Amino acid sequence: MFGTELFTGPLLITFSIGITSLLFLYSYYTRNFDYWKKKGIPSAEAVPFFGSTYSLLWKPWHEIELERYLKYGPLYGHFEGSRPLLSVADLKLVREILVKEFPSFSNRREVISGNVVVDRILFTLKNEDWKRVRSIVSPTFTTGKIRKMVNIVKDCCQTLVKNFQNFTETGKKIDVKEIYGAFTMDVIASSAFSTKLDSHNDPQNRFVRAGKKGFSTNFSFRSALY
Repeated sequence: MFGTELFTGPLLITFSIGITSLLFLYSYYTRNFDYWKKKGIPSAEAVPFFGSTYSLLWKPWHEIELERYLKYGPLYGHFEGSRPLLSVADLKLVREILVKEFPSFSNRREVISGNVVVDRILFTLKNEDWKRVRSIVSPTFTTGKIRKMVNIVKDCCQTLVKNFQNFTETGKKIDVKEIYGAFTMDVIASSAFSTKLDSHNDPQNRFVRAGKKGFSTNFSFRSALY
């Protein structure tokens, strides 16, 4: 009698709603998993809710990409959640996409960082906003102006080499991201602001701290929604 009562009334309704909701979510998150198969393109294995990104739980992204390239070839599909994505490693096709067919592929994927500055840079803008900002930025990178920056970049490279030499002499481990981030900061400061820096050895410099703060991205609720 007691067992029968468990599956009657409000409890039965709650149980039914729960099962129905799970089935709906499963159907929703797997609805596109045959997308690449229909198009005759090999694709990485996908699981509900995570798609093909579940491998990131135990492997870095570059190792996953290399394994998939060796397994599926230079053109293969994968999924972020239920969204189909295409990875292209064929150089001729990449050139076709980025040059000849660029008008059809000018918009990049949407990335919401929650940072006002980062969300408005050229790489995150789309359509008319992108065209407007690009027309402003392009004159800065003409051949003549880039040639004038060569000596500035060389000076920054010399600082980078000295920092590497210090690492070899002391035997300390090199944080590649940190040291090249400092190099990038030095180049920007010198070429755009005529400010000589050694960001690696002077991380508390006001310019360095302001630059890092301006481009820092914090995890936010908007990022989670993305």
